[in-house]
Parts: sequence; structure tokens; C-alpha cells
Amino acid sequence: MNKEDLKIVTGGLVSDINGIKKHFESAYVTDTRLMGVLAVYVHWTMNVGACRELHQFFYIDCEEAGLETYTSVRGPFGKEAKHVEQALVGGLGAEKISLSETELRWLIDHWRQLNEKHSLPLPAGFDEYGFILDNPPVLDYEKKSCLLDSLCVEIKTDYQAVNYFLMRCFGRDYEAASRLTDLNYDFPLDLYDSYVRATFCKNTIDVEKEYGDNSISYLCESVVEMNGQHEVIVSRVVVKALKIIGFEYCSGFAISSAEAAMMLRKPEFTTVYEVLVDDDILDDNLGEFTLGLNTIMTEHESGRLFMAFKKTNDHVKERVFMLSNDVSGVYFLTDFGQLIVMSNTDTGIRRLEAKVAASPLSPFLLPTARYEFLEPVLFEFINSGYEDFGEFLEAIKQ
Repeated sequence: MNKEDLKIVTGGLVSDINGIKKHFESAYVTDTRLMGVLAVYVHWTMNVGACRELHQFFYIDCEEAGLETYTSVRGPFGKEAKHVEQALVGGLGAEKISLSETELRWLIDHWRQLNEKHSLPLPAGFDEYGFILDNPPVLDYEKKSCLLDSLCVEIKTDYQAVNYFLMRCFGRDYEAASRLTDLNYDFPLDLYDSYVRATFCKNTIDVEKEYGDNSISYLCESVVEMNGQHEVIVSRVVVKALKIIGFEYCSGFAISSAEAAMMLRKPEFTTVYEVLVDDDILDDNLGEFTLGLNTIMTEHESGRLFMAFKKTNDHVKERVFMLSNDVSGVYFLTDFGQLIVMSNTDTGIRRLEAKVAASPLSPFLLPTARYEFLEPVLFEFINSGYEDFGEFLEAIKQ
């Protein structure tokens, strides 16, 4: 999930809560450290004032931006807080790891230091969350290591170890990459230090050689994007007992945008619905798309896009890893009375159709067409300026 997907919401009463003592109730962090991002939630109560609950949400970019986004909701944990949580956590495929108050304060300060190191501004709202950083606790090595380990999903396969390791190395996130290595082996992690804000789009893993000590050498062909340019990078990664024990650069070359599109393309299974209700009633039911269908919404010029993400990051365990495989499907609600539902698999589109049929929106939707495309179509339509999906398809046939 990108930071552009987040929408800042200020909820509840806006009375000043500075100086009011907060009582820690609970907190959690997502176990997505190896993906390079973390979401943190904390619940405080206050003994005075009209609004006695404070819910805080932090989004952390572990690679470069540190503490990146902060928002809060005051009052009970209701629909507004659920929307913020869904926008923040819904796309991460995460488990929630409980934090003590000491662990929370140490964690927030840990990434505040990254902002300080890179001269990055802290997110707006410091007056409200700054008290968390007052007198930050010091954890001994064992407690710190245990906490950092808890942020990382358990590694269960070699493919998972290799994909996460390369993802962290291309992200120049050596703190996390080192947690995937066997410290008894010495090799550089910064082979790809020249890649700044690079995207690890795809990785294909093949066994090169199996050794007598139960270690395995893998050749990895990675498609990486930086500044709109794509490259194919071949690496050798050696794994033993689910830990990385060797890492080498083998070769690399640039590829064209057309070649990258070919390598990254996936089929699209698409169902089109006509919306049988006026805009006001539909707007009143938009919450069903975000909460009921477990999606994250982004605004587009011709409508609203709702991305449905998988509940886990099991796609990282696959021999052929694709970054986009964390998406289970897409709902695009146009401003002109159509709902277009898309998944990259036949099973996926049937699952999305079943969710639509079971939702309170079902009486307002009439299925009118189903398609299977070998090339990406939906996002071309979204950016095409066409109002009707069928008219767009007729135009691109010509």
C-alpha cells in the first residue's frame, strides 16, 4: 500500500487535549516489517473533558520516510475510526501484534530517529502525539531484538526468505534484511545501494545447486522499476535453514516499457453492472464498499476505485513473486452509473461477484456483461476519458 492511498481524517471534538493526562489502554503494530511498512494504533483514555477517548494511527515507511503519516479520532471506536483503520491497515495483509506502553513509546521513537537522521519532517499533529516521545524508554538488547522480531512475519519457506530479502535489499533497508541472514556468514547487503525508491515488481526463483550441507543456491531474476525505468537484475542467493548465507550480483540489463509491460501483465476477468439508483442514495451506501467489501478507496477523475486486498502476504511465498498479487480484486464505481468488478483469476471474479450479490447494494445493481482480457484493460478505461465501458471496448477494437 502507498502513502497516496491514505486520507487524513480528523474526528470527534476538536477541543485542545494538550496537558490532559492520557491513560494507556491498548496498542498494536502490524507484522509487516519485511514489507518495509508498519501501521501502529494506540488507544488512550482521559479523565476530563467532553471527549474521553483518543485513537491514534501512525503509518511508518521503514525504508526512507520514517514516521510518515499520523491521524486521530476522538470518541468511541465507531465508523469513523474503522474507516481510518481500514485505509491504514486494510492493504497490508497483516496480523496485529499487541504492544505494551513501553514498547509503543520505544517503537515510535525508533522511527522518529530515522526522520531526524535524514532531516525529514515529522507528520502534522505533533502537538497531539508528541507526548509519546517524551522521555523515550531504553530497551536492553534482548527486549529490543524480541520486539523487532515480532514485527516480522515467520519465515516458512526458502522462496519467502529470498523474496523478502531481495525486497529489503532493493529498498536499502538493511536493518530488516539482516534479520533474514545467518550472522555466522559474512557478505555485503548493499549490492543494490544505487537503487533509490526502487519498486521490486517481480521476482522469479530457480534452483541453481543443492549442496551437501543442506544449503541451496538460487538464481533470481528480478524486475525492478526506478524513476519510470525498468531493469532485469539476476542475483544469486544461498539459503540454509531458512536463513540467507550468501548473496551475489550476477548480471543486469535495462528493458523497455513495452517489455516490462509484457513481463508484468496478467489476465483480467471483468463483470459490468448497471447502477439502478441515484447518486444520493449510492453515496449514502459507499461505506459498504470500504468496510463491507474490505477495500481501500482512491478518487479518480471519472469515478471511485476500491481495491480489495488479500488478508495475508502469502504471495511472497511463491516461486514467481509479483508485487501486485496482494490484490484480490478491484471495484470501479463510475460517475456515470456503472460498477466494474475485476480480478486476475476466474476464481477471484466469482468470489467478488458473490460478495456483491450478498451485499446490501445487490438490489441496486444489474449485471450486464462479463469479459476475459489477456491484456490490462480496466486501468486503461479509467484513464481514457470514456464514460461507458462498452463504448471504450468498441473504440479499442478499431
